[in-house]
Amino acid sequence: MTETPVSLLQTEQEGALRVISLHRPQALNALDLSLIAALDAALTDAFADDTVSSIWLQSSQARAFCAGGDVKALYQASVNQPADVQRAEAVRYFAAEYQLDAKIEHSPKPIVVWGRGLVMGGGWGLFAGGDLKLVDAEARFAMPELQIGLFPDVGAAHFLQKPDWRAGTLIGCSGIHLMASDVVALDYADRCVDESTAADLKHRLASGSTLADLPIDDSEDDSVRQSREGWQAALDTLPEPSLSDWMAQVSRSAFEPFKQAARQWQTGSSLSVALTWHHFRRLRGASRVEALNQDLMVGAHAVAEREFLEGVRALLVDKDKSPAWLYPSVISVPMNLIDRFYRPLSDAPVISADPFRAIDG
Repeated sequence: MTETPVSLLQTEQEGALRVISLHRPQALNALDLSLIAALDAALTDAFADDTVSSIWLQSSQARAFCAGGDVKALYQASVNQPADVQRAEAVRYFAAEYQLDAKIEHSPKPIVVWGRGLVMGGGWGLFAGGDLKLVDAEARFAMPELQIGLFPDVGAAHFLQKPDWRAGTLIGCSGIHLMASDVVALDYADRCVDESTAADLKHRLASGSTLADLPIDDSEDDSVRQSREGWQAALDTLPEPSLSDWMAQVSRSAFEPFKQAARQWQTGSSLSVALTWHHFRRLRGASRVEALNQDLMVGAHAVAEREFLEGVRALLVDKDKSPAWLYPSVISVPMNLIDRFYRPLSDAPVISADPFRAIDG
């Protein structure tokens, strides 16, 4: 086993399989620029190595695959800076993160991603690009950006809406936490596996098996079936697309994920909810790379807004959990404010589907 000089990754060659483990345990593998660069380099090396047939991406710890982007570091680089500096810092960070997401999405070699524990925000962005997406029984997924005045980025408007746009929009607009049975039921993950099954799959890949050769059990257990049926019934109660009507229906529902969504709306940013609704509707049917490029523009403007700085301050810096949001409800968010997030950026890089594209930063 080898490690990067600062131990952000552990890599191991097992026959034809390259195993890459995120290893920033004290930060729950939060993606800072150093970890992004290390993972980019490790993937580039695996792509170029003719002895590697497939790649296995995981965490070195069961507690978290990746808890998201390091937004606290972005806050610290942006607070008390003029808006143009804030946008520049956001572009620097997001462009590197999003290019890594595109690299995984368009990998020339099959990637298995094993999401154990927390898979949130930017962590879900990494996970979503895998060719085979596995979780363990303790996995918990979320796109919780509305609690810090942002929106679900990393191409979430693509991968959350791809199986069912209603589920994806609801998950994106609410930041609810999903259990392993939910993400399998909603087709965000392929299968839930335990440690012994994961070890067996690794062994087979190391011996030269392809993903198509793997003995993945297609049967659906009771928890997944019940989750799928519950989600389908609840989604079918949603009215024609209108954010305020959706929120009213969700708030009346007895379905537990909908009840959780209603609770999230009580504490999250109404601006973030409204922006996410608009952004997801705008990008419905877009490719991952198209969504990532739109996210870069919207994200850069979002970081220069007071809402983001106040959200991170309240949740991650002062930790008083009492953000002073700008708007009390989604209907009070002015549409011209939403339009401001879509102003083109000058000199912004373009996120590419080329998996050999170098990451700057």
